[in-house]
Amino acid sequence: MKNLILILGLITMTSAGFSTVAAQEPPLSISQGEQESPVLSDAELAQMLAPIALYPDSLLTHILIASTYPIEVVEAHRWLKKNDHLSAKKLAKLVEKLEWDESVKALIAFERVLSRLSENLTWTLQLGDAFLQDEERLLDSIQTLRRQAKRAGNLDKMNNMEVSYEDDSIVIEPVEKEIVYVPYYDTRMVYGTWHWASYPPVYWTPHHGVHVSYYHPFHWHSGIHISFNYFFSAFHWHNRHVVVVKPHRSHHYRTRHSISRGGYSKRWVHQVNHRRGVAYRNKHVSNKYRSDRVRVHKANKHLHGGVKVKSTHNRVKHKLATKHQVAHKKASVKAHTKHKAIKQPKSQKHYQQHKKQHKKQHQEQHKMQRNKQYKTESKPPKSSTHKKQHQARVKHTAKHKPSKRHSKER
Repeated sequence: MKNLILILGLITMTSAGFSTVAAQEPPLSISQGEQESPVLSDAELAQMLAPIALYPDSLLTHILIASTYPIEVVEAHRWLKKNDHLSAKKLAKLVEKLEWDESVKALIAFERVLSRLSENLTWTLQLGDAFLQDEERLLDSIQTLRRQAKRAGNLDKMNNMEVSYEDDSIVIEPVEKEIVYVPYYDTRMVYGTWHWASYPPVYWTPHHGVHVSYYHPFHWHSGIHISFNYFFSAFHWHNRHVVVVKPHRSHHYRTRHSISRGGYSKRWVHQVNHRRGVAYRNKHVSNKYRSDRVRVHKANKHLHGGVKVKSTHNRVKHKLATKHQVAHKKASVKAHTKHKAIKQPKSQKHYQQHKKQHKKQHQEQHKMQRNKQYKTESKPPKSSTHKKQHQARVKHTAKHKPSKRHSKER
């Protein structure tokens, strides 16, 4: 419930910063129930993807994956602002210990990108839902925008990027492999004539000191030198999906082909536990990733008061165990009652025989107990400090031990 309040508050505060040329879309609402949102049209996908479609492939994969975990994005941005006095190397070391998704961690070095995702939360939620709903169609829309920028003659002006072509796909990679530059561009200009007049592209207001023009459509922020886990995801453009490898020790450059076609790569799979209970706005996606299986994440315990959410499986298991314990107790009581009924005498003669037998058994048990105690006390002491106590105990036992004659008389 606190996650709900957090997201709703952030949407209210940041809706003013998210602008387009046309009127703003109504803000998204997040609730614990399922909400059916229609499938986005090609125009709506292009409108949403316009400000990031020309980002380098490696960075774009992390943005798409992180957008499916909006709460962790907000937490990461707050954590980064709180620790902005630390060096990049120190931040990269500290973030490895946190329980966020690896793509969210990879964005820590890209403060401007992370702030866009956190502050424009409505857009981030739409992006994540569209990515989960139809990954292939979303990647195809990215390629459509890149071809449109190429026809406008602007891809050739990306100085810090290497633009290559693979079949019918456009690949954008950094010129310096381990240094990633993040471009800023005016979405109203870089794509040339916009095909969907009713759905103008999302436009992000530039930061102070950022200027673009027709002849220089891209502004390049300072390059980020990769010295942290980053090169573990890539686009498989032919199949239109994202592939990943193990993120550990991925701070050295890996080619896109070594990731997408390597023997250890696999298609990216959405992790429900990193969703932190945020509802899916599409029924098909909600059924695919049932949010009622979500447990409280370690890094988010403080938001839930430290109370763990029990799954349906655990509740059923606990109920069956309780039922079994009650049945076992009833069976034990029934067996004990039946045993007492068998021992109960039926006549006076049987009663006398039962009494003598019980007395004899009691005497034998008492005798065995005394002999056992005598043998135990007769053992030599473990240390010399208890020697005197042991001798006194042996004398006392021998004094009170019944003689053979006395035992026969009894």
